Amino acid sequence: MKMTLKLTALCLLAGLPALAADYRLTTLETAQGMFQSATNSAMYAAAARQFEFLVEEEGVRNGRLFYTLGNSWFMANDLGRAILNYRRAEHYLPGNADVQHNLASALALRTDLIPKQEPSPLAAKLLGWHLNSSTTLRWWLFAFCWLLFWSACFWTSRTPKKEARITAAATGVLSAILLASLLADAIMARRAHPGVIVAREVLARKGDGTMYAPAFLEPLHSGTEFRLLEERTDWWHVRLADGQSCWIPAGAAETVKLD
Repeated sequence: MKMTLKLTALCLLAGLPALAADYRLTTLETAQGMFQSATNSAMYAAAARQFEFLVEEEGVRNGRLFYTLGNSWFMANDLGRAILNYRRAEHYLPGNADVQHNLASALALRTDLIPKQEPSPLAAKLLGWHLNSSTTLRWWLFAFCWLLFWSACFWTSRTPKKEARITAAATGVLSAILLASLLADAIMARRAHPGVIVAREVLARKGDGTMYAPAFLEPLHSGTEFRLLEERTDWWHVRLADGQSCWIPAGAAETVKLD
C-alpha cells in the first residue's frame, strides 16, 4: 500500500480554505503528529477522528485531506471508512495514482466481493463504446469532431464538392452522438448517490423495518458499496453493484457526497 504521506502543514494548507485560525492549525498539526507516531489500529483511528474534525466541524473539502483520512482508517483496519474517504478523495483528485492504488488495495480486502451488473448483450453492442471509454477521452473526441465539423462547414461554403457535404454531415452526427454521451454522464452523475457501508456488518432487509425478512442469507459487511435509491425515516433503500436492492439502517452507512 502506497502511503506517500509527508503530511506537512504546508502540503494540506495549500488546498484548505479558511484555515488560518490557530485552533484549526493546531488540530491539523495534532492529527499529523498522531498519525506519524501511531503504532496500532486504535492510535490510527484516533488520528482519523482528529482529521475528521476539519471535515465535519469546519466544512473542509479537500482531496489530500480525504486521502489522508482514507489512509488513517485503512491503518485502523476500518475498510468501510477507508473506502468512503478514498472515494471522496477520488472526486477531488481524479486519476491520482496514489488514490487509485490505495483504493484498489482496500477494495480487494472486502468481505463482500459483489460483481458489477453486466449490461444486456444488446446494450453492450450498441453502447459498448460509451460504457467502456472514459469521460475524458470522449471530451477530447467531441472537441476534435466539433472542430472538424466547423472546418467542413467552411469547406462546404467554399466548394460544391460532395465530399465536403459528406464530411460535414458525418462529423456533425459524430459530434451529436458524443455530446449526448457526455450529457448522459452528467445527468447520471447528478442523480447518483453512491455510498459505503461503514458498520462492521449489517443485516439487509426486504423493507424499511426490522419486521421485514432478511434480503440475503448473509449480512452485508464494511466496505460494501451501493447507490442510494430512497430515504425513509431511519432506513435507506439501496442498490448493490449486481443490481439487487435492499433496505439497510441509515446509521450503518454514509454517502460519498457531502452536503
